[in-house]
Amino acid sequence: MPDETPVIDCQTAVRQLWDYLDDELDDARMVEVRQHLLTCKSCLPHAEFGRRFIQALSRAREHHVMPPAVRGQVLESLAQAGFSPEIPG
Repeated sequence: MPDETPVIDCQTAVRQLWDYLDDELDDARMVEVRQHLLTCKSCLPHAEFGRRFIQALSRAREHHVMPPAVRGQVLESLAQAGFSPEIPG
């Protein structure tokens, strides 16, 4: 049975890279981006950088906690811009 996965171009793959790395794409698009990254020598370094960047942020977050005043300022700025945090139910 032939592979029916649509081929995506570099621009599409890179534009969706952060959502891919955060596992926020639908299943079909995850497969498309993964397939592209497995076969494209130009895009793979972008993906590797993204993975390392996310890992570094995660490690830094474990050791540095945002002061409550800074968190409040960020949330206030987001609210003024029309964004509101999702409150767990």
